[in-house]
Amino acid sequence: MTALQLRRPRDMGLLIVVGGPGGSGSSTIAKMLARNYGLHYVYGGSFLRKYAEDYGYTDIRDFLISKEFQENREVIDQAVDSKLLRASSWHDVLIDSKVFAAVATNMQIPCTVRIWLNASLHTRVRRTLHKQGRIDLSMRLPKYSNIYKNTEISLRDRYFLDKSRYKDLYGIDYSKPEKYNDIVIDTSPLNEGQTMELLLSMIKKGGYLDPK
Repeated sequence: MTALQLRRPRDMGLLIVVGGPGGSGSSTIAKMLARNYGLHYVYGGSFLRKYAEDYGYTDIRDFLISKEFQENREVIDQAVDSKLLRASSWHDVLIDSKVFAAVATNMQIPCTVRIWLNASLHTRVRRTLHKQGRIDLSMRLPKYSNIYKNTEISLRDRYFLDKSRYKDLYGIDYSKPEKYNDIVIDTSPLNEGQTMELLLSMIKKGGYLDPK
């Protein structure tokens, strides 16, 4: 069954799922969409971050490769999944998660629309550094600079950690978001406003909000 066939009945309210790798701008756009449609916003990453903090970690990547996470992985992942599944039953909600679109597809959870926002690694490096307040997007940043290389390594490592983890947990092919999403966009050449405008147009033209 395809993602399109699993669209959510209108009387259950909207369930929009937005995901993307770190630095793609997915969380920023997810919040904008939630405000636009008047939806509850649920950030899946906050659940995992809370567990990381409980174990004394400030960096999610360090937590995911830690002994503590490996020893408690099944319990933690089940707890996070339970929170996301519970949220998916709410009326009018947007879930911001890298993996929930695939989980919803595999579990046949009907969604209004699933959206995946991607971007080149170079773009994601620059956006991450801008979000951290370390560069302005208008400035040039040499790829051989330490700040660039360290951020690139961090994003690449996290991507492959997520890819391996989601494969082991759910059998998901993280590198093929088109298998689990209705809309997949490369946001590399777009700013936030352009991405939002394009998404709203695609959602409308796709008929995802039409009564069922």
